[in-house]
Amino acid sequence: MRNVAAQRLGLLQRAWQSQCRLHSKLGRKSRLESMTHVRQSQILTYTPQSKQVRLFTNDSASAENGDNSDLGTYSEADHEHAVISAFDLFSIGIGPSSSHTVGPMRAGNIFVADLNEAGLLHKVHKIRIAIYGSLALTGEGHMTPSALILGLESADVETVDTSYVPTRFAQIKEEKKLYLGHGLAGGKGKEIDFDYERDFRWEWGRKLPLHSNGMRFTVFDEEGMMLATNDMFSVGGGFVVNGALSKPSNSLSASPPAEQGQPESKELQTENSGSGPADLAENMFYKEIRREDAAGDRRTGSEIKPLGSADESAALIEARSTESPSGSVLIDPITTETGPQKPRYPFRDGQSLLALCNKHNLTIAQLVYENEKSHGYTDEEIHEKIFRIWEVMDQSILEGVRAPLDTTLPGSLKLRRRAPGLYNRLTRGLYPSSQGLTTPNVSGQLPPTKPEDANSSSAAGSFQLEDKAKPTTMALSRKGLGGKRGPPRVHGSLYHPIMPSPRRRTALPAMDYLTVYAIAVNETNAAGGRIVTAPTNGAAGIIPSVLKYIIEFISDDPERDILTFLLTASAIGMLYKRGATISAAEGGCMAEVGVACSMAAGAFAACMGASPETIEQAAEIGIEHNLGLTCDPIGGLVLIPCVERNALGAIKAISSANLALSSDTGTQKVSLDDAIRAMRLTAQGMRSEFKETSLSGLATSVSMNIPVSVPDC
Repeated sequence: MRNVAAQRLGLLQRAWQSQCRLHSKLGRKSRLESMTHVRQSQILTYTPQSKQVRLFTNDSASAENGDNSDLGTYSEADHEHAVISAFDLFSIGIGPSSSHTVGPMRAGNIFVADLNEAGLLHKVHKIRIAIYGSLALTGEGHMTPSALILGLESADVETVDTSYVPTRFAQIKEEKKLYLGHGLAGGKGKEIDFDYERDFRWEWGRKLPLHSNGMRFTVFDEEGMMLATNDMFSVGGGFVVNGALSKPSNSLSASPPAEQGQPESKELQTENSGSGPADLAENMFYKEIRREDAAGDRRTGSEIKPLGSADESAALIEARSTESPSGSVLIDPITTETGPQKPRYPFRDGQSLLALCNKHNLTIAQLVYENEKSHGYTDEEIHEKIFRIWEVMDQSILEGVRAPLDTTLPGSLKLRRRAPGLYNRLTRGLYPSSQGLTTPNVSGQLPPTKPEDANSSSAAGSFQLEDKAKPTTMALSRKGLGGKRGPPRVHGSLYHPIMPSPRRRTALPAMDYLTVYAIAVNETNAAGGRIVTAPTNGAAGIIPSVLKYIIEFISDDPERDILTFLLTASAIGMLYKRGATISAAEGGCMAEVGVACSMAAGAFAACMGASPETIEQAAEIGIEHNLGLTCDPIGGLVLIPCVERNALGAIKAISSANLALSSDTGTQKVSLDDAIRAMRLTAQGMRSEFKETSLSGLATSVSMNIPVSVPDC
């Protein structure tokens, strides 16, 4: 009987696998047809009765009809290599969100740069901005409006003064003036009238077909006629999918502009409609503002093997320059390259990554390093960029633990900072601490970037009492012995057969340091400070905290381990970006904290001298136990549960690595590729309420009367 059941199970499994392969091929064919059609259908059809819109795919009609057969079947990992630059995956930005803050600021930059290249910027008299889906639902708490509008003024997300952003945003709203392209070279910007209440629109409960984090920019001339429009999508990790800038032809430009109150077209889908957007085909794997600045293969991520049909490639190229039947003109600054620069060691999944490491006798970090050189970076540039990334990570930890005690983080939650107090408890008994003496000087700091930081750090190494007249009182207060001591407070009856346990705490130094490091980074992020997107802002505390722990307590060569850790983590992150997603709007928190935990677990194992196979196993354990993790922030703020979840993610990463290091290589039953496929399926099956919308879970279970972006209906 058991043999018969086993045979039937085997037949079912083979049938299921064959169907999955067939479905994947059909999904690929559908996508190729959609990509051929996209440039043709990407132009606006502009009439007096309806708003001018662009269709990105030809699947929107089937989605509205409830046909989901072809939705979510295509994966980049099945067809293209996963290699992107580590410096695109790890990028410097501002908090609190990579998809809702960093991405919109970069999108604003891109739109203005495209207008400038198209020769339209000087003609702009008015701009209208609309945000959709998750951006609209949680954008207020994620500081999306200020980031997006500052991006239109060409503020650089990597270098902008974090205190300047809220100040300038308030000034724009008060003065009702916006300086488009203010940061462009040669003074090419233009100041226009901008009424935030009128010209910035929140499309609650609606989303564009391609992705939940959609933005629509539309500019008009002095007569009120539309000059150009573009839809962009912040797809997580600060990456922005840039549609083609479109403008109406002369025959259409005479039409009156669409009124603000008119309804959107059919391409907009309502939330919870049961037919989400088609699986995202991310067409941007770089973070340059101007497309031509992205070198070679980083632009499109061509396949390891050429496409099966040369006609398909030709059709795609031809479609880029094809004009719409409606007569609209497509403005696309992409130029065809004859010989794109490709990575030296292209890999598309974990299996091919391991095969390349074994074939060429390279570690994962060494392989990624060589790929970065093929992207055009020199050895000096790679080292400089890597250590700049670590410097910002380290400074974000320092900023978090140096914050004043008992202060609150921005937002309606009024959440108190905990990193300074935790750090004080952890370092008590050490003279260079922040317990009322001096600013803490965390060991192993790289040189601070600001002169005032250098002065404060140099002064921190000496023992200075603020009140020399009362040294005993100071020492007692630091030790917690100041004042009259009373009996210990114990909950429970002292006259019961089961005596109550006294208050105590287990000392686990590794967990304590990981916790304070991770919380410090995420509190810096929540306050809008400068952090590293790793791979997202919502999970920005996990990788820095694990690396900081390695440097301070394990490493005998910090320079080597910084390079090994970050390059290994980036390779793992590439697999997720191509094979699944790093966007919480697509995959919930498992796409952020889950991916960061997996990256940190593999990187920690690499620094412990593990083989590529063990590193892959550690990364798999890290994501396997984060599958299904929801993104339901209270009040749309990157605070609860985000801050604590990063601390737990860091601890889980080291536990995953240690479990892999203690196991026999090759004995695991689940590979990293299997886990990534499972993550993609889980993301597709997850309801939109749990994808960074604050419409369910903790966001609605906690009764705290917190205003969110979406109004009560």
